[in-house]
Amino acid sequence: MEVSQLPAHARRRKRAVPVLSVIDARFLMGGILALALAVRFVAIGQHWGTDDGYSWLVASSPNAHVFLARLAAYENTPPLSYLVLSLMPTGHSAWILVPAAVAGALACAVLYYALRRPFGSEVALLAALGLAVAPFHVSFSNLSRGFMLADLALLVAIWAVLALSRRESRRWWVIYLLAGVIAMYTEYDSAIVLVALTATALWLGAPTRARMAVLGPLPLLAIVPWIPQIVRGQDAVGLTKLATPFSGPSPGTLRELTVSLAFGANGGTTSVAGQWLEFAVIVALIGVAAVVLHRTATARGRRWRYAVLLLAGTAALTLIGHAIAPAVGIQLFTARYLTIMIPLAVALAAAALVASGRRWPVLAAALALLAAGGVDLGLRYHHQWEPDLRPVRLAAIALHPKSVLTDNPDVVYYLGSLRPRLDRPFNLGPGQAPSCPRPCLIVDDVTSAFGTARPPVAGPRATVGSFSLTLER
Repeated sequence: MEVSQLPAHARRRKRAVPVLSVIDARFLMGGILALALAVRFVAIGQHWGTDDGYSWLVASSPNAHVFLARLAAYENTPPLSYLVLSLMPTGHSAWILVPAAVAGALACAVLYYALRRPFGSEVALLAALGLAVAPFHVSFSNLSRGFMLADLALLVAIWAVLALSRRESRRWWVIYLLAGVIAMYTEYDSAIVLVALTATALWLGAPTRARMAVLGPLPLLAIVPWIPQIVRGQDAVGLTKLATPFSGPSPGTLRELTVSLAFGANGGTTSVAGQWLEFAVIVALIGVAAVVLHRTATARGRRWRYAVLLLAGTAALTLIGHAIAPAVGIQLFTARYLTIMIPLAVALAAAALVASGRRWPVLAAALALLAAGGVDLGLRYHHQWEPDLRPVRLAAIALHPKSVLTDNPDVVYYLGSLRPRLDRPFNLGPGQAPSCPRPCLIVDDVTSAFGTARPPVAGPRATVGSFSLTLER
């Protein structure tokens, strides 16, 4: 039967079919995953930042003893992301960035599958697209740290709780526990998210409160055997590394955190007034989304309502947990430790757009996100944010030093043929210059604002980029 031959009410239903349901959702998800990989891998050859250098330094340890010693001396994080990095080839600097890029892209697929059952494919696809091109999420997918791996594991844990709330297979408990342990051994602040998720699920009453009360916090206990190493790492503060100098919650830091998570570092503008305007727009949009979701929760069904409350409750308690952490001496109220808020926010935003019942906001949002992804691809193509150390390497080789000292781990990698040693990291300690075999080349980062500068060393000095080279004969 032709559409024109259908009754009027049937023709209206025919026209009301969601646009995204016309195309196979798996095909669309494949395209979104390809876009997520593209925007993350287009800049995979960028020069390292200092964080990348320390990640490589720990991951390249020749044995377990050195690995644990370097981890305690230079880092304040668990070991799992460094163990993953240790499996990467060392022939090209790009390999050290691959795990974070892959984990960041896979998070889009996990978010889609977590949301598909309770919300439907349209919400799941829109949320996955939002995460694929989220500026802050993309930039941290090109940082050789554990944030993306931890977020991926936390999203799997949330997916498991959503599945268990529908009384699906009990194997989801195993998945939840494994994901929780992976998250805990990747980033310590994952504990706040897991506590927030557990508390919200207990409040909602599904999965069953008895099981959730017992199994929900269980991944936190997995970190107990690691406590001696945590203590060892704390003993190194002030000797080989500094305490994290982050600020506690305030209107200003909340503004910076919010606009960074939404629009990238600094919100894309250095203007305080511009950031406050962005913050006001975000708050207004959150208010509109909350109203839409509240009004449609009952009509959309129990699964929809549960998923909205679980995501919103987990996000709210995670933010509160990070805000109160400084009160007990744990400095976590910064955007880099709250990247999990991005997938939670895009999920709720996508649900609100679809729940509005209008087609044009969904299509407009999808087109805007695709355009943002295209722009990001262009901006990130062959772009460099960190200094190029090749001139430093050429200058160092030309001096024919017998030994090399440096305060920057990136130099240890890029000048590998000269066998440089890391000396006075974070500008701490007396240094090895007095006992360094001559001629000794000292390569220090002159832009470092940590600790105290190295005492003057006699010998010819040159500046190459942001590095000072001093040859002591």
